[in-house]
Amino acid sequence: MDLVEACNLLGIAEGCSEKQVQIAFHELMRVHHPDVASVSADRRTADIDPAHLTEAYSVVVASIRTSPDGQVSIAAEALTETDLVSSSRSSIASDHDGDTIWIEAPPDEAYQRLLEAAAALGGIGHVDRTLGLLEVIVRFEGGPSCSVLMTLQGRSHGTDVFCEMESIEAEQTPSIQPVLDALVEQLQTPG
Repeated sequence: MDLVEACNLLGIAEGCSEKQVQIAFHELMRVHHPDVASVSADRRTADIDPAHLTEAYSVVVASIRTSPDGQVSIAAEALTETDLVSSSRSSIASDHDGDTIWIEAPPDEAYQRLLEAAAALGGIGHVDRTLGLLEVIVRFEGGPSCSVLMTLQGRSHGTDVFCEMESIEAEQTPSIQPVLDALVEQLQTPG
């Protein structure tokens, strides 16, 4: 998710402070998070996935913390339409060695592509782009639901993604191999 998308999702404008962004984020989470949203709450918009709100908040706050004036500055971050089309349609070189996925892309691009690939496999549990963390919850047919935690680390040759999986049910954790195979397949599929 880029800064423009994040600002649109949170409903904030250029020039907002971190405190204003935090207030907008908390208001949206009260409406859309299933643990705190009232059943009878007035739903003026369609439900928004809380993981997307969390990712948007992380993107905007990271941008604010690196800006010289401590405010949202969209103009400097906006991507051209050509950049968006080319990044979303090409396949990406990737492979894994059992517990680490290698992606031939810089960390920001690798994170976005990994987020898209993970969303195709299961439910996104946690997103923290600034720390390079991503959690997806996957369910094995005839087996347990598992949390797959991915930690990204930029390297000179691309990005390494260290993966750990743990059962979130009272069953033994299965092999992570099928999950990594599916993630790599998703990363290598154009579009």
